[in-house]
Parts: sequence; structure tokens; C-alpha cells
Amino acid sequence: MKKEYDVIISGGGPSGSLLGLLLAKNNIKTLIIEKEKFPRFKICAGGIQYRTSKLLPININSVIENTIYGICFSIKTKDVFIKKYSDPIMFTVDRGKFDMLLVDNAKKSGCCVNFCEKVKDYENGNNRIKVITNKDEYLTKILVGADGARGIVHRSLVKKGSFKRILSYLVEVDMVTVEKYAEGVENRHERKQKDFMIEKGYKYSDYIRLDFNGIKKGYAWVFPKKEVLSCGIGVPINKAKTMKEYFRVFLSSLNLSDHLSNSYRIYAQCIPIRNENTPICNYRVLNIGDAACLGDGFTGEGLYNSLKSAIFAVDSIKNCLKTSNYYFKDYRERMEGDIFKDIKMSLLFSKVFYMAPLFFYRIIKKNDNAFNTCCRILRGEKSYKDIASKLKFMGY
Repeated sequence: MKKEYDVIISGGGPSGSLLGLLLAKNNIKTLIIEKEKFPRFKICAGGIQYRTSKLLPININSVIENTIYGICFSIKTKDVFIKKYSDPIMFTVDRGKFDMLLVDNAKKSGCCVNFCEKVKDYENGNNRIKVITNKDEYLTKILVGADGARGIVHRSLVKKGSFKRILSYLVEVDMVTVEKYAEGVENRHERKQKDFMIEKGYKYSDYIRLDFNGIKKGYAWVFPKKEVLSCGIGVPINKAKTMKEYFRVFLSSLNLSDHLSNSYRIYAQCIPIRNENTPICNYRVLNIGDAACLGDGFTGEGLYNSLKSAIFAVDSIKNCLKTSNYYFKDYRERMEGDIFKDIKMSLLFSKVFYMAPLFFYRIIKKNDNAFNTCCRILRGEKSYKDIASKLKFMGY
């Protein structure tokens, strides 16, 4: 006899684990099937926006590695300036530890979790879905895809060409290595940058770094954790031809590129971003998180929308189980009225910003109000819609 559940979630990442936790708290029999063993290594910048932390029903203080109040900006590694905000802008975490914390809390709430098991296929029947893994078969009333842009549930609903992708390269380097920055520097530009950082009391551990205009329609970054710096670069995949070349230039400005070529592995990942009509659900099946292509079109950040989609899915799943109507109309409508609008606005902001990045860069550099507005967006105190209203974008 096959094991039966009310809900099976394919994928134990943040959105899947949060959904499992919330469903189990509502006494809904739930199973998470995760192909890897946790804690897992997860390459990620590890930035948790302040607004994201407020979505979670658990305390994440135990996995926070750094609290960020400031940003260091640069244009093609030059014209460097730093600004601080009065409250935390974001936190940084090791994603392996953060994901483990969420899945542990899902288990404590009563959610079943199977590690090292992969969903290979499923058959959608009238009364149940049969879920087929590499180890077993299960029956469920609802199947949730939280398996990212490569998972079987995602691919069953979303065709390859029906969403946008941001390609990013990432590497993690030891903080000690970077703190030795510019020792013995001879390059005039690097010496000037070092002197600026000494004058301002700059430490890599105190700020995130954002570097613009080195590559078209993208940016490079540095996110400080406890013992490592996560360095990366991201750009729409159709603009990615020269990305790796500039990434080396950016890393060189941190005095890292020679060391990296011998000691560190550069990872690549894609961030999925929905188009106007990217599907998110079908009969008895719905997607959340990256499987629903919920990345921010401007920043590339995906965790906030991912967790929010899991929260939205809870009420819809409860209604489906109560009424036996498994089309998730309320989930789709709620997503369209909230997250989808925000993604659309983020794509507009990206388009406007990258038409004249130097113009906006100078505004942020000279105008503290503009910088504070950016920080309020990151904190969740303002949205793209609020800014659009002031700028009269899209008829708001």
C-alpha cells in the first residue's frame, strides 16, 4: 500500500520548508521530499533582507553571521563611496545553516522530511496524484513544486522559454585573505582606493559592496559573512558574454584574482524571473519559490518572494482540502495582486536604471534621501509601487 499524504512538497529549500512548517501547524499531513542531505553546501550571496526576516515565524538569530548597516558603491571599481543607514538593511547567513534551521523547524512542527530522495515523475489522477521517486511511490491530494528551475514539478508546468533568467557567478573567499587587501599595492588606482578606505575606516566586514557599469544591465557585489566574503556578479543571460571577463577585473580590484585562479572555484547559477504569463499552478499542482520564477527583476534577489509565496499557498491549500476544489484560483489571484505586480515593477525599474546608471549613481552619491529610500525598499518599509507613485511610472 502506497503512503498517503494531504500534501507532498518537492524540495526542502526555504520556500518548501516554510510551507511544510505552516501546513503541519495546521494539522495537514505533509511530506517534504528533498534530493540532497542537509545540511548541504549552498552557494549563495546569503543576503537576508530585513523585510524577509519579518516573514519568518521563527527566530533566525542563531544563523545570522553579519548585520549590515551600510553599502559601499563603485562604478567599474572606481569612484568609491560608502553610506550608512540608521537601522539594519539586511543580514547575511550561511545558506546551509539557514536552510537547515528552517527544515528542522518544519520537522518539529510535525512535517515529515525525506532526505536523499528525488522526485522523478508524477501521475495526476482524478482523486490523487501518484508521486514517483528514486526510492518509493506515494499518493497525495496536492503536489507542490519547491524544486527550483530544474525540478520535475517546475518543468511540468513551466516551459523553458516562458521565463527570464539572470545568470550569476559566485565565489567565496576567506575574510583573512581579503583583509590583507592592497598590501604592497603599486597600482595608482588601487592605492587611491586603499587610502580612501583607510580614511573612512572601511572594513569589508561592515558593508556590502555594489559595483555598477562594469557590465551592461548587471552589477557585481560582495556580501560579508562571518569568516568569508561572497563575491558575485549577475546579468540577464542574453547579456552574459563578457560577464566572466569583468568578474575577473572586479576581483582583481579586491586584490583577489591571482589567488582565486589557483585556490577557489567559481560557481554559476540562474535566477528565474517570470514573464507576464508564466504559469504557477494546474489541477492539484502548484509551484512556489524559484519553481514559480519569482526573482526580483532589478536586484535578482529571490528569497523574499519565495517565502511570501509559501505563505500565500497555505490558505489556498487549506481551502482546496476543505472544498475539494483543486485549481488554486485564490492562490493565483493573490499572487497576481501582490508578488506579480512587484516583479513587473522591478523589471521596469531595471530598464529605467540601466538606461542611465551613472545618472542614478550620482543621485545616490549626492542625495542622502535617495540612499535612504533604497534602504527603506530593502527593509520593506517602501515598495517599488511607492517609488513609482512619486515618479509617475505606469500611471500610478
